[in-house]
Amino acid sequence: MDQTSVHLVPVDTHTYETKGAAEVRVIGADDKRQITACIASSPHGDLLPLQLIFAGKTDKCLPPTSPAMTDASVHLTFSENHWSSQQTMQQYIQRVLIPYAKERIVEHKLSPDSKLILVLDIWAVHKSMEFRTFLKNQHPNIHLVFVPANCTSKLQVADVMLQRPFKHGIKRRFNEWAAEMIKEQIAADALVGLTPYLKMSSLKPLIVQWCIDSWKRMKEGKDLIKTGWHTCVVSLFDVYDGIKRVEAVAESARGELEVRDYVPSGEEKEDLCSSGEDTDDDKDELDIMKERRFGTRRSTRKRAQPKPFGFSINPSQVDMVESGDDSDADGMS
Repeated sequence: MDQTSVHLVPVDTHTYETKGAAEVRVIGADDKRQITACIASSPHGDLLPLQLIFAGKTDKCLPPTSPAMTDASVHLTFSENHWSSQQTMQQYIQRVLIPYAKERIVEHKLSPDSKLILVLDIWAVHKSMEFRTFLKNQHPNIHLVFVPANCTSKLQVADVMLQRPFKHGIKRRFNEWAAEMIKEQIAADALVGLTPYLKMSSLKPLIVQWCIDSWKRMKEGKDLIKTGWHTCVVSLFDVYDGIKRVEAVAESARGELEVRDYVPSGEEKEDLCSSGEDTDDDKDELDIMKERRFGTRRSTRKRAQPKPFGFSINPSQVDMVESGDDSDADGMS
């Protein structure tokens, strides 16, 4: 499982501009409103239900529940800055991971006390004593395996295989929605743009639906998920190899293999941008006409012209010509 940020309004940092232009304008690049999505999968190719974290202090910040959310078993929650926290992680275990584990235990006719391995990176919340104590006391069957620092791009399935197609699907749905809105305005001869539709109250239900649509599309591609697990795990250590599993159990029984309390050193840096929620409609709305300029000089101070000193050459008196009878060898007359 891993967390990733999802912008409510996907914005690209690329635009079209005349080649060689000294100033490049990008509209909408300053919109930082986002939520956090928790994505997880299993080696069998299953995609676990989503947890979506909104910015807020009460459940009033959450969008209303829809039939699509219920069907997809989406867990909506909140934190002050939309980051994953101790509370949201504990909720994820209880509301997403445990129900999934119980379904798989019944499906495969396993023992009720079967063990569950949860692979996480070593972000501060994941490796904190509070979270590990919570699992040890309330869910002792869950064993944590940490991906070492700076190795998520190689060993974390969510980073390697899941997050990019998930975000791409959301961006594609946003583009389809925006194109449809403009198309309807053109047909009605009342082109007002997207600004009136980009308030948080309008975007929250939409972003949840776009996340569900992207998640469903990925859920159908079990081969892609299995490829991710093969790349990050099976190719390095085949967990399906019966001989290796017996050897691991024997080593554990002899006390030679004990990794339950092992936490790698270092800490994984979070790339989530903090973004508080503003209930004021004027501040809640994205001004798509706001431009961000690149390449311009911000200072208004005038630069002093340098005073001439010493010996200098007037460039207007220098003539660059080909070497010949009427010029010096260096081409200057």
